[in-house]
Amino acid sequence: MPVDKDKEVASFRGLWKDGYFDADPLVPFADSSYARDDKVGHISVYHATYLYCIQQHVHADTVALELGPGRGAWTKSMLGAKEIWAVDAVSAEDNKFWEYVGKRNDVKYVTVNDFLCRELPDRHFTYMFSFGCLCHVSFPNIAAYAENLWAKLRPGAVCFWMVADYEQFERVSKRKISGAGRLPDDKPVPGRWFDAGKRRTCEMLGAAGYRIVHEDIGTCPRDPIIHFVRP
Repeated sequence: MPVDKDKEVASFRGLWKDGYFDADPLVPFADSSYARDDKVGHISVYHATYLYCIQQHVHADTVALELGPGRGAWTKSMLGAKEIWAVDAVSAEDNKFWEYVGKRNDVKYVTVNDFLCRELPDRHFTYMFSFGCLCHVSFPNIAAYAENLWAKLRPGAVCFWMVADYEQFERVSKRKISGAGRLPDDKPVPGRWFDAGKRRTCEMLGAAGYRIVHEDIGTCPRDPIIHFVRP
């Protein structure tokens, strides 16, 4: 039976008083009909970051570089890549990396003792990702990574780095950073959080020759994730 288009159009008039409005898309933690439904509430920061940074950028031709893989949660989400090189200051054995990711010929694990990147091949990588690593690295050594990784990336390489930003953390979490977080950068404490800051990091990346795409992609409200490209 054909639909009466006039009746269908008329059915919307007066249905939603003052116009349909479920939530403000610009508010990260906005209440909505989705948030009130236990089965389809807010997605996690990690999944949102995966959708933005990995799902749409990592494919069968990607040669990926990951800084600070830990056990390999993000690494495992990139297994569709042609190659993945995981770089960490902790050994794969201590991280139980292979136990989680599985031993594969297309995944290489490199244990490093500095920020020189000598173990990596030149002009090799088309993609770089780091989450939960550089927030524990002092700003001078983040800058060293930026400088030394330039030659390792191919022109056009897509990059995503999560860094710590005290101002953003305090604004979003409504908590003040104290303790080790307030120590000078030259005072490394195991696991401490360094205030690189997204603006300072973007300025450094720009000065090093990278092109900033987004100062913060916004999938992690507390900690900025910088999207940049190696021209």
